[in-house]
Amino acid sequence: MKNIDFDFVADIYDAYVAVGFDIGFFSKYAKEIKGKTLELMCGTGRVSIPLLNNGIDLTCLDYSQEMLRVLERKTIGLSNQPRIVCQDVCELKLDEEYELIYIPFNSFSEIVDRDKQKAALARIFDHLAQDALFICTLYNPCYRIKTADGLLRILGRFPMEPEESLVVSYYNHYDDKTEAVKGMQFYEIYDSKNVLIDKRFLDIHFSLLSRAAFEKMALESGFAMRDVYGDYDCAPFSEESIYMNFVLEK
Repeated sequence: MKNIDFDFVADIYDAYVAVGFDIGFFSKYAKEIKGKTLELMCGTGRVSIPLLNNGIDLTCLDYSQEMLRVLERKTIGLSNQPRIVCQDVCELKLDEEYELIYIPFNSFSEIVDRDKQKAALARIFDHLAQDALFICTLYNPCYRIKTADGLLRILGRFPMEPEESLVVSYYNHYDDKTEAVKGMQFYEIYDSKNVLIDKRFLDIHFSLLSRAAFEKMALESGFAMRDVYGDYDCAPFSEESIYMNFVLEK
């Protein structure tokens, strides 16, 4: 069962998620290794495409077939082709070991069940070569919880082809008993005359793991902690940081 069914918005995802602030961070690590790299929960390839263009030997994995179809279309004509796999990270089973595995864009938090989180970490550990790295990026819950107050917010208005625009809004609510956030995202597509032509909504459910909780699970899975960064420029993590970017080693 998909916790967040991105199949429903795969065709418009790239319109409202068009950021690249983390590309340099992942590229740096990928360029430093000599073997294969595995991107988990890759979506439509926002991070994948730049790495492929830099010659990285990359496998891209996601459990959304529709997101992967978009990725496949975007990689047509690239000289460096990825291996594309539709699979749940919690049941990861590939026939290779990797020198680098990473999960971008805080996507590990979409696994809300603690047993499944542990299963994902165990499967990732098994697919790493010895001394290889696993990078997991998460929001600092102290930061993210500030917008999980149940209020409706506008994410933005984004241009689409041909002469259309996409308005995305959302609300989140944090449950301190489950340490998870639930909510909805709303998608409205307007034509050139600002007439509404399509409307969708997507249920959202993700966990807000603390640093201590994630580190405990990672260590129990066999990982050693190398670094924890508070941003994508490798600044040390602090309680005021937006992100918790973990670099783990097997």
